[in-house]
Amino acid sequence: MTHFKALVILPQNTINIRENVAELLSPYYSELVVEPYKEYLNQSEVQAEIQNLSTLSKENIEELIEEYEVYGDNLLESLAKIKLDWYEEEIAGIDEYGAYRLTTLNPCSKWDWYDFIEVESRESKLPIGYPCRVADLPNIVPYALITPNGQWYEAGAKLGLQAFKRICLLDNTQVNEEEVSWDLEVQKILASYSDYLAVAIHCHI
Repeated sequence: MTHFKALVILPQNTINIRENVAELLSPYYSELVVEPYKEYLNQSEVQAEIQNLSTLSKENIEELIEEYEVYGDNLLESLAKIKLDWYEEEIAGIDEYGAYRLTTLNPCSKWDWYDFIEVESRESKLPIGYPCRVADLPNIVPYALITPNGQWYEAGAKLGLQAFKRICLLDNTQVNEEEVSWDLEVQKILASYSDYLAVAIHCHI
């Protein structure tokens, strides 16, 4: 479960803000059912999970094998697939791109619920009231940005975790190049919509 802040950009003359936000966010709803499509097993994710598992002790591995009732060869690979919610009985076929299963889960899933942020407090500074004009926003960097044409931009889970640890957990980790790049991208996008409205929402996925 993840909580994050997003900014939704709307035209200045928007009348019903909540309805317009709902419309822009609807394609990204996690429970949205789409037409069946092929979901392929991501071998890079499997290898990364195998690498994570290989750092565990022999006792922990044996506990997982017993818990998930894994048998046969390539036990780490089987455990990795289970960790990725991939089960052999779900495989619908194999084509030139590899093994796949059929699913109706939304591949653009970003949230399962959200709340509107009306006032955002800031330490030792004046609070921010929403909605507000984009040009009047202080120098803030949200996890996600949704533009008036429905395009979703986000920092990504890794950068989001780094920022959370540094800001909320007072971690001394330095800001890296990826975070700086995201900051610059946010400022560039916002500059394109300076006369628009910024609506802040608290999202969960």
